Amino acid sequence: MQGSLIAGGVLTVSIAVAWLACSTTPPITVVNLANGDKAEEVRGDAVKMKRSPQETLVGIKPGYFVVRNVDDWKAAWPSNAEIPQPPASLDAQTQMLLLTAPEAKGIVRTQILKAVETAELYYVYVKETKAGEACPVKTHDRPAVDGVVVARADKPVRFIVDRDRAEGCGEAPTASIQCRLTTQNTWTTGKVSAQPGDTVECEMNAEARGKFEVVDRVLSFADMPPGSSAKLAFAKGPTRGSFNVDVYGTFTVRAEAADEQGRRGTTTTTIEVAPTKSRDVLAQVVWTNFDRSDDPSTFPRVVLRVAEPGPKGQRCTPEVPVPGLCEGKQQGAYTYVKVPASDRKLHLTALYLDERAEKGPSACLHVWFEGQRTVEVCDRAARSADDVWDIGVIDTTSGKLLEAAAAKELLDAAADAGAPPPPAKKPAAKPAPKK
Repeated sequence: MQGSLIAGGVLTVSIAVAWLACSTTPPITVVNLANGDKAEEVRGDAVKMKRSPQETLVGIKPGYFVVRNVDDWKAAWPSNAEIPQPPASLDAQTQMLLLTAPEAKGIVRTQILKAVETAELYYVYVKETKAGEACPVKTHDRPAVDGVVVARADKPVRFIVDRDRAEGCGEAPTASIQCRLTTQNTWTTGKVSAQPGDTVECEMNAEARGKFEVVDRVLSFADMPPGSSAKLAFAKGPTRGSFNVDVYGTFTVRAEAADEQGRRGTTTTTIEVAPTKSRDVLAQVVWTNFDRSDDPSTFPRVVLRVAEPGPKGQRCTPEVPVPGLCEGKQQGAYTYVKVPASDRKLHLTALYLDERAEKGPSACLHVWFEGQRTVEVCDRAARSADDVWDIGVIDTTSGKLLEAAAAKELLDAAADAGAPPPPAKKPAAKPAPKK
């Protein structure tokens, strides 16, 4: 009589009697052979085995099982699992199912080699193969399980488990990286120093060290300074990229190589972008509150202006430098201005040439003095074209902004000092002489 479980482990009426007829379950023992030991030769009858479809066994618990009835089948599955039907070819009256799922970690293959029946015991010989030295164990692969259908025997079963290790895979691949400024001819494998406006080029190499070939090479940013929108461009293939330096800080470029088995080798290098340690005031308009996929050319255009307070004071911008007051440059959406060392109070403003939405990218001003960042202020207000962001008054002896009250007082005083004097009062007319 043949039959099967329906989903959930409930027996069909036609085989319920056959599967439940055995009220006791003979014991199961497991013998794990020590490394190098050989299994004891047992004299008995060789048992014919028919391998069960492996796809029906995926998900069973780690362990060794003999399935003669519905309770045995249920016991092979986790308590929270949806229990599938057993193999359709299993005859519940004349056959039983031997199952193995490795309990040891790192097993990539298991196989029931043979079964021998004696008058007292059923001996089942199992070989389990551990991953080779330096070989990956892929968790997404199908679990190492095995199952065979044999003639039913209501006697104790002993599993004899022999473990060996597969051939080693050798070392994982290695990756190396070298970078340089595009204005230089020499590559370096160490740290590279750059300045905003420079273009840095990096190239990676990969080498297979084991038995598998390198199949993937990736050059990417591992870390970037806040406010940077730099992107690697690959004009000369996927292993050679370049980027424009847009802000001060540390850029980290990573090279990664992967072989056919998914083993990876990685390395990184850094590009340090640090301001010169001087008493010059270095001001930068950078951007925040944007997505890495955003195109910086779509950010609002902003003009940074440096002015001497008062109606007669000079004003300069990156496009219109004033010797002795400031010089600068515009690189895409980013602005760089240098104010020579001096003892002055200068008014900083930013003119929006385009509208800025309230939740769009935000313009921020960073100021560096003596190699340290002394100012970080951001404008998050919605702006229309021609709006002016009044940043404040900077003291060029410290690189810091004045307090709001002090800045207002200075600007008001400068405006008053530049105003034209009031008209002089005319002398009173002399009274006409009396006649």
